[in-house]
Amino acid sequence: MNKKRFIFSPVTRLSGLLSVDVFLEEGVVREAKASSTFFRGFEWIMKGRQITDAVYLTQRICGICSLAHGAVSSYLVDKIYDNEISENAQYLRNIMFAADFLQNHIRHFYIFSIPDYVRMPSHPPFHGQNKADLRLDEKQNRSIAENYFEAAKASQRCHEILALFGGKAPHQHSFLFGGVTAAPTADKINRALALLSSIKEFIHSRMLPDTEIIAHTYNDYFTIGKTPPRLLSFGLFRFGPKNERVLWESGVLVNGRIKPLQPELISEEVTSSWFKQVETGEPIPDPRKPGGYTWVKTAKYDGEFFEVGPLARMLINGKYHGSTSTMDRITARSLETALIADLMEEWLLRLKPGPPPFNHKKTPVRNSAVSITDAMRGALLHKVILAGEQISKYDVITPTAWNFSPKDQLGKHGPVENALINTEIPPHVPAETVLGRIIRSFDPCLSCATHVVTVT
Repeated sequence: MNKKRFIFSPVTRLSGLLSVDVFLEEGVVREAKASSTFFRGFEWIMKGRQITDAVYLTQRICGICSLAHGAVSSYLVDKIYDNEISENAQYLRNIMFAADFLQNHIRHFYIFSIPDYVRMPSHPPFHGQNKADLRLDEKQNRSIAENYFEAAKASQRCHEILALFGGKAPHQHSFLFGGVTAAPTADKINRALALLSSIKEFIHSRMLPDTEIIAHTYNDYFTIGKTPPRLLSFGLFRFGPKNERVLWESGVLVNGRIKPLQPELISEEVTSSWFKQVETGEPIPDPRKPGGYTWVKTAKYDGEFFEVGPLARMLINGKYHGSTSTMDRITARSLETALIADLMEEWLLRLKPGPPPFNHKKTPVRNSAVSITDAMRGALLHKVILAGEQISKYDVITPTAWNFSPKDQLGKHGPVENALINTEIPPHVPAETVLGRIIRSFDPCLSCATHVVTVT
């Protein structure tokens, strides 16, 4: 039997550092390990800080989805102080969050994914492009390659909307506990609407048609890179004075049935991660741990692995009907982009010019809280325990931690590893071509995923 080991390292065109180690038998992946060697330790950084610093500090976990961390930490602090969020602040918060979603999704489809399917120009940054299994005709190829460069401009316009209201992007300054500290003036609203009009034109005239072309030409990828039918979403776009309502519902989808989310069923373990248990039960870093192969922790729900991301959101909310394949993830993300752009326009038209919609209370009413939302890549959780107003313990579970979870104590694989296993590599196609397409369909951000739980 022809058994071969293949190490794909580094996996490029994603955020952070990732290596994938697979074993193939007769051209079929039989075992896979996804390893992040990028250690961050943000929970260390948070310890001893004022809880109100969480919004600023946690945004530094990532540069491509920073507002997601700012949003969920703002919701967390709102719980701690029992803040009341005005209607104008709710619209403005979600406009900013949506703008960050758009820049991420446009960037992911074109900058990260398209070079897997399209022959790019023979000049930097495309020297050495893997040209195996490129199937588009010359006209389609030229058009999508041109749109690649236009995508950078569209993504920039999204960040400009965020900067209008957030002061800067990434790592905005105004989406805070208690509301938003920037004034939604008429000129800012009109400027945002003009920018959004251009972004929507790009999405509908280029991104969606390009997605259809890729999906049609590479339709075999609707059967490649499938995960078990378990998907999870924390819900997206919070409204209500206590952030109590989500526009897109949370839920757990198992074998086609949707169940209510129960956050208390979320758990973490470190069987295959570079952490060790100590007497307190709280893991600490151990990069030489036998059996460990990644800094990503194992995240589970009700004892099982779950895929998170745009595909999960779209399926749970009935906005997409498909499977859990590579091309389903790509298609669902593009459709979500168009839906979010429409919502942004609606919210901008409802937003009222006026003073900064901000009202933060001074005295905490709780010494612990858990806050959840979906981020660009899926389910995001922040949890805090306080000593006074200082952080005693802070925990983060990111979307990439869900998707790139390593093997658990029973030897079961997380979603990405499961998606790779049993994949057939055609004889004429390099392994990194097929594996790269599957991996990038999850839009991984290992910068977000690699954390410590706590340190003694």
